[in-house]
Amino acid sequence: MKPYFQNDLVTLYLADCRDQLLDLPSASVDVLLTDPPYGMAYEGRGRSAAAIRADGSRQGMRVLRQALSAASAALAPDVHAYVYCHWESWPDFYDATSAHLRPKGALIWWKARGGMGDCAASYAPDYEVVLHAAGPTRRPLVGKRLGAVLAGFAPVPSRVRTHPTEKPVELQRLLIERSCPVGGLVLDPFAGSGSTLVAAQQLGRRAVGMELEERYCEAAARRLELALPEGPPKAA
Repeated sequence: MKPYFQNDLVTLYLADCRDQLLDLPSASVDVLLTDPPYGMAYEGRGRSAAAIRADGSRQGMRVLRQALSAASAALAPDVHAYVYCHWESWPDFYDATSAHLRPKGALIWWKARGGMGDCAASYAPDYEVVLHAAGPTRRPLVGKRLGAVLAGFAPVPSRVRTHPTEKPVELQRLLIERSCPVGGLVLDPFAGSGSTLVAAQQLGRRAVGMELEERYCEAAARRLELALPEGPPKAA
């Protein structure tokens, strides 16, 4: 399939990842970093409001399981994987991921601000869970050991985001920088508006992404054209 967007580092496909993943070279992916449908039947509010395709509770998990199966042959033996998920669907995400990778733990992206829900009788949902898993061959993370709570990364304001669940590029950069060697490949099968791809490009890493909806592919391509690498690739 012809890429929707391509430059020296990044390739983006307008495609169902379950089909496109089968074309990736064997053992080529060093980092899997993705924000798949949570299976929560999400409906956004505000400027970037939009329902997310394949996000019904049963459909979302089926898509994720099928995507991981399609990607499994392309994952390097020492791959690191990061999969965003919702606390309610965490057990399902754990089961789906552990069929192909070794779960290492849960990271908590602390947003330092409240969210929707029962404001009077529940605690503020000010975090998201990121499942961390790895391949059978051990590859150490880069830098000193960090705690599992990822703080200091503010959510993308609704007035500027181009996808209802857009993740901050700075957070994606941290995960890529700690996990992907120079010359390595980052994969995002649910690319959305391209935060993972932009982060990889800024770090001088290669990346490939797939997105099912053209409006988000268009937004990702526009962001990638504007994002330039920030200095030389950092040593692994």
